[in-house]
Amino acid sequence: MRLLLLAFLMVLVTAWAISTPKDHPYRVLDPDSRDCNMRIGENGNYASPAWNILAAYGNAENEAALKDAAGRWDTRFQCAIQRHEVPGPTPDANKRSNALGYTLAFLEFKEDGEPFELIKDAHQLFTMNELTDRVSYIERSEWKPITQLEALNAHLRSVEKRTHTDELGNVVKHSNYVIVFVHGWRHDASIGDGNVTDLRAYAAHVARYLRDRCNAGESEHCGREVTAAYVGWRGARLNETRLHLPFIALGNTVGALLDGDASQCSNGVLPSEKPLCWKNWINSWGDSLASGVATLTLFDRKPVSEYIAPHALMALRKIEQVLNKQPGTKAKQRDNPNKMIVIGHSLGGNMLATALKDHLIKAVRNHPGANAYFYPPLGDLVVLINPAAEASKWTDVQRAVWEKIAFFEGEGDLMAGHRFFPAHQSPVVISVTSAYSWPPGGIRPADCAIAMHDKLSLLGPDMNSPDEICARYTQFLEAKKPGEFIFHDETPNPDERACGALRTPFALDQAVENIDRKKKIGIKSDLATYLAFPLFRGDLRPLGAMIAGAARDLRAACESFEIPANRRDQRALSFWQRVGEFVSDLPFQNTDIESSRTIGHLDPPRSSVSLVDTYRMPARQLGTTHEIRSIGWAPPNQAPYEQIASDPSLDCPVSHDWLARARRATPPFGTQWESASLAPPLDLDPANPRGGGSHPAVEMTHGFRLAGMLPITRANDPFWNMRAYDDVLMSHGGFMFSSFICAINQFVMDRPTRWPPPSTPAELQSAPMPQEPNRPAADAPKVRGRAR
Repeated sequence: MRLLLLAFLMVLVTAWAISTPKDHPYRVLDPDSRDCNMRIGENGNYASPAWNILAAYGNAENEAALKDAAGRWDTRFQCAIQRHEVPGPTPDANKRSNALGYTLAFLEFKEDGEPFELIKDAHQLFTMNELTDRVSYIERSEWKPITQLEALNAHLRSVEKRTHTDELGNVVKHSNYVIVFVHGWRHDASIGDGNVTDLRAYAAHVARYLRDRCNAGESEHCGREVTAAYVGWRGARLNETRLHLPFIALGNTVGALLDGDASQCSNGVLPSEKPLCWKNWINSWGDSLASGVATLTLFDRKPVSEYIAPHALMALRKIEQVLNKQPGTKAKQRDNPNKMIVIGHSLGGNMLATALKDHLIKAVRNHPGANAYFYPPLGDLVVLINPAAEASKWTDVQRAVWEKIAFFEGEGDLMAGHRFFPAHQSPVVISVTSAYSWPPGGIRPADCAIAMHDKLSLLGPDMNSPDEICARYTQFLEAKKPGEFIFHDETPNPDERACGALRTPFALDQAVENIDRKKKIGIKSDLATYLAFPLFRGDLRPLGAMIAGAARDLRAACESFEIPANRRDQRALSFWQRVGEFVSDLPFQNTDIESSRTIGHLDPPRSSVSLVDTYRMPARQLGTTHEIRSIGWAPPNQAPYEQIASDPSLDCPVSHDWLARARRATPPFGTQWESASLAPPLDLDPANPRGGGSHPAVEMTHGFRLAGMLPITRANDPFWNMRAYDDVLMSHGGFMFSSFICAINQFVMDRPTRWPPPSTPAELQSAPMPQEPNRPAADAPKVRGRAR
């Protein structure tokens, strides 16, 4: 007991000693100051060139400030407005620069939600007389900014004043592409913060995508400038770097002696079968210590994020107004050249979910249905990444939709439910969470029986398609030995029915093998929202389930249902199961899963009578709705900052019409659409004479693959709650994979759905009469129940 008390006191003292200052701004230096030199001329152009210093130092502010002290970067990085550039390859044949330019702006808030004022220089505030002089003009348009928000809006207005002449002599007007990033727990706007580094990489990626689209003939992108707005608050109450630095120094020393060739060991970031380097292993000790101490701060940082939420929303509404995207103009947004995507990570996602929940519920209740378009609540798209928010902040919105739509016979007009949102509806709010288990609810013994792994192995290794397995099956029957069989009723001459019956076992067997493959290198899910958040809310059941499954999860998915042959393994399995059950059964827990689980970790329950090839509507139609994964299980790619301008692997394909084609590929309503399976290209779009596009950068599914349940939303529902594989979104902070950055921005850069002709308002478009669905083939998955 004394040791526990001593350890607790040491944690408290450590937390006090490394606490960050309260209500301290980091990026409030006036853009017009000598160090920033970001004055805007009458033509909208800046007086000084963009900075490319970070491309030389791997996007690391602290390193650039340390190694280039003469450049005063420790001061210049405090500017509220910064213009950066990533040098690119030599100009092309048309003498177009391939460098990537973007602007980085900051909006910081005090813990009571108040904004920060700009300062004159790094060590001097403006006097009251100087502040008065900045706003003493009769014309408000002549006022100079006092706050970070005013400086950002002045920049956005200046962009629309700019023009340039292209190689054909045409005058191109400029417009804005704004990426708002609201950081979360254990981050702030300090120099060197990892989320600021991440946002710069996001901005460079988007600048690359817009440049490539312009060069490909998408002229609407040619004058579009990227501005990344970082919403900062005191999400980091502890300076974890102070705890981490001794371990970094020790790791560098030991690593230099023992690691040898660093290419032969894992860096601990990307999944790998290689062992950890000593350097990274020791560094992870420091990270674990810092994480353990910082976990205590979740209790007070979450309420702060919720208190700031309405203040941050008002600031973002002002940006909308400058971009002419305020709610009263939403119907004209398709013709608005300005674009805006709002991203919230962790408690930043909680901030956005808190700010928007009541608005979304009211908007759904007031939505007229009948194919009326549901417009985004903020900007063009809101994306929540691993949101540390109660599931109720999402399920309350789902209930509002559920009250408007009939899902079962006897509840109302089923057809009207499919027309509540139009066929050309795009998502307006997307939540993406790195999931803990696959599929939702995990693997059952019946699933393993249907997969027939042992029997399929008789057909040989490395089968890649259903057609190949059918050919192997025919060869197997011709040469099989006595007693070998796959189907009990097989005949000497297999027909297409037998081959078709192998498709589901083959698909499930591949899915189970993929899960096992990921287990071997470690599935990196978001444990902060899966485990730490329920603990914070008083729910120990996820921890108990993880402990109970510790020994089982080390084995292959379908082997975990069998009793281990080794008695030592049997005792270990029994011990951990008992510990897990004890933790799960502790009294006085919070058993309300909508308040103790996060948005992305509340899955709809799979029916107790469903097989994986039998799709039934879940009894509780709340929780996650979609899946997202890499294309063909491709490994994740994260390019260095300095290579973003030229790395060919970062190409982001134009993806016009992909969502419309995916829905059309699964008639009559698009239910269970797959982005990997698109209908043929649509007719030429007058709004896009260059034609359609290709698939998105990742694979997305309406509902879940091989999970034994129907999607709980309609195919055109605008609220997507996505379970992500770790090859797209890894752990809590692994949102930097290029395919993911491309995919979420494709919703804004491109036109994923085909709108009706403008001659008829979208609100008056009548839904086409549903066609009689095609009779399913003999080997098609069975859909049971009366839902839909």
